[in-house]
Amino acid sequence: MKNCEILVILVINFFSTSRSYCPEKCECRLERAPWSVVCSNQNLEEFPKKISGLTEALDLSKNNLKSIPADIGRLKELSSINFSSNKLDKLPDEFENLWKLEHLDLSENSFVSIEVISRLSNLKHLTLRKNPVSNLENLESISARYLDVSECSITYLSNKSLTGLPNLKSLKLDKNPLKSIDNLSHPNLKWLDLSNCLLNYLQPTTFVNTPELEQLRMSNNPSLTFSTRKETLRHDKLKRLDVSKCNLDRPGLHGLPSLTHAILSYNSIRFLPDRIFSKNKKLERLYLNNNVLSQLNQSSFAGLPELDVLNLSHNNLESLPRALLRDNVNLRSVNLSYNDIKLMPVNLTTTALILDLSYNLIEFVPGESLRQMPALKILDLSENRLESFSSGLQSQILQSLYLEGNRLTRLTNESFAYLPALDNINLSGNRLTEGIGYEIFSLNDNLNTIVLDDNPWRCDCIQLYSSYRYLTQSSKTASSSLICESPANVSGYSWSTACRSFWNDDRSEIKRSDRTYGLVVMGFLISVLIFGSIASVAHTFKEKRRQALLRLREAERAEARERLILHRRSHLEETRRQENVPRVHPEELIGPPTYEEAVQMPRLARSLETLDTISIEGISQSAQSLDRETLNRKRRRQRKRVVKRTKSEDTLDSRTRETQSGSRRTRNVPQRRTALQTSSGSRRIDPIRPERNLENRHANESEASSVDNNWERTLRARPSNARKKKRLFKQNGNSSDDEDSDVLKNRMVSARRGVNLDNIQVIELPREPRSGTYIPPVSPSLYTPSSPLLISSPEPCDNSEQISKSRIV
Repeated sequence: MKNCEILVILVINFFSTSRSYCPEKCECRLERAPWSVVCSNQNLEEFPKKISGLTEALDLSKNNLKSIPADIGRLKELSSINFSSNKLDKLPDEFENLWKLEHLDLSENSFVSIEVISRLSNLKHLTLRKNPVSNLENLESISARYLDVSECSITYLSNKSLTGLPNLKSLKLDKNPLKSIDNLSHPNLKWLDLSNCLLNYLQPTTFVNTPELEQLRMSNNPSLTFSTRKETLRHDKLKRLDVSKCNLDRPGLHGLPSLTHAILSYNSIRFLPDRIFSKNKKLERLYLNNNVLSQLNQSSFAGLPELDVLNLSHNNLESLPRALLRDNVNLRSVNLSYNDIKLMPVNLTTTALILDLSYNLIEFVPGESLRQMPALKILDLSENRLESFSSGLQSQILQSLYLEGNRLTRLTNESFAYLPALDNINLSGNRLTEGIGYEIFSLNDNLNTIVLDDNPWRCDCIQLYSSYRYLTQSSKTASSSLICESPANVSGYSWSTACRSFWNDDRSEIKRSDRTYGLVVMGFLISVLIFGSIASVAHTFKEKRRQALLRLREAERAEARERLILHRRSHLEETRRQENVPRVHPEELIGPPTYEEAVQMPRLARSLETLDTISIEGISQSAQSLDRETLNRKRRRQRKRVVKRTKSEDTLDSRTRETQSGSRRTRNVPQRRTALQTSSGSRRIDPIRPERNLENRHANESEASSVDNNWERTLRARPSNARKKKRLFKQNGNSSDDEDSDVLKNRMVSARRGVNLDNIQVIELPREPRSGTYIPPVSPSLYTPSSPLLISSPEPCDNSEQISKSRIV
């Protein structure tokens, strides 16, 4: 890891130092690949110094360099060097150190021979254009693939000229004073350019020893001759041949069976015999343009099944045989332009997609001319002598028709009626004066483009209006291309400018009607808007009134509920005040709740130990907290007048004894405060009014003594339920808890019958506090108004006993 970090640091430092050492008058591009140094066209006379060793491309073209220093050997990363347009004639021996060099351009220098290139193991492209190189035998490079020695002084090529370049694939020798080639030999050569030379006669075996040759250019050799009546140039693998501008009088291609592209343009070929290309079965493109052909035989192109492009333009052809192209089943394009054809080739059989007959002398096009051209899509008849096009040319797939530069003066409804697939038509440069209406193209549904510029239109605004609308509304033509020629006052103006005022007047009624319709629609929309606004406002007010009425009714209901509650409270208080009804009905205090009922009862908010007294409010609140179901159950038990005992007689005896002992202990403790709970109300010790407290205490003491006697009587007697129903009151005025309930019930019954029960005495039994601490009543003699209330903590009692006591109470 440390070594890698050190290497990265060194590379970064080297980059920074290399950038700072960019030579003067040079542009260093070391931030992107390939890293290059460009010193072109700077009039340098010396090789620049301080060039970075990481440079991959070096450009020193168009300078005045006369020598290359030996220091160039340190630039081992160079892959491309351009030394063109200098004054170099030699390369240093250190040049061989550039083992990564692939491209070397030495054009426009003074090199005669270069020996050092033989030691460049990766050199692939070598350019020696415009150097005084006269012989290729001195050039040696095992790795060279491309060699350009054009515009040099090479006059002769032999079978040893390319011996030092065994891997050469492309050789460019154009513009050399090359006159003859004697059995050129090379096993790997594929591309050879011999154009613009001085070649004369080539032997049939000139390129036999170059078996891989595929492309041969020999254009612009005016004295070239490679084919005679007896012999011709032969090669089995040659595919492309360019012999244009060679003054040939015959094609001479029958010795090249693999030929696919043949360029015979700008020659002197006058005649094509039958089946002259029959041995070129693979020929795809044949260019015979710019010759002097005046006649073609019916089988001139027979035997070319792969022919795709045929160019016969710029010849002297006057007519075409019907079966001229019948055997060329793959033909796609036929160019017959710039000939002297006067009659449209009728029933010419071809599978071509494009037929160019422009710049001929055609005066008439019969309707059945395209009958034998089932695949034709583009027909070019421009620059002919057509004066009318009303014969009804028929084709189901023709898409583009070019008729510009003819002499058409008018069109009829049948001119294009039988061309349903027509998409583009060019009628510019004709002599059309009248407008073209919709009816002329009524059957051309796919027509998208109509070119009509450069026609002498006579601007009759009434007649041109329909044409103008049809041509411009669907964007079939540009309105700026429609220029008036007459009358003289609008000559040079467009249709729209010349007829603007007239068309506006004619359109005024239409505009007026459109305006009326628009006003009607706008009035309707405005009325709908006003009606909707009024309805919305009315609905809003109605909703507000409804909500206000609901709020008023709710307020009245709330006020009525408050009045009812106040009335009920006042009535209840008045009833309690008059009848002295206890807040907790005695029927609800017959017995303590069961365990399940006690668990479901709500818990007290305060500690029971702090409750010195149990008021009527507390009893009422505890009574109200009982479950309704429990109260109903108790009331049903009261109706049945069944007295239930939860403990045995022994338990009652023990409770009686404990109660008596507790009352004795309490009498011995002075100044103790007690709280007495009654079924009719509660008496509290009032610290402010001690007299009242004293009276209450005397009453409580008497009531406690009566309770003791009642307990003893109850334990001895234990009367049955029947006897209890008969016994309502005792002679001494005391009663048990069960008897209290009977008394109350009888009292209520008697009150209904009109009996005065005020003299009946109801004895209130003392009740234990719910906290479990029992405080017996205190004797009145132990309390004085001046003495403070002292409460001693009583002895704790058993919870079970407390529950039993509470049930008895």
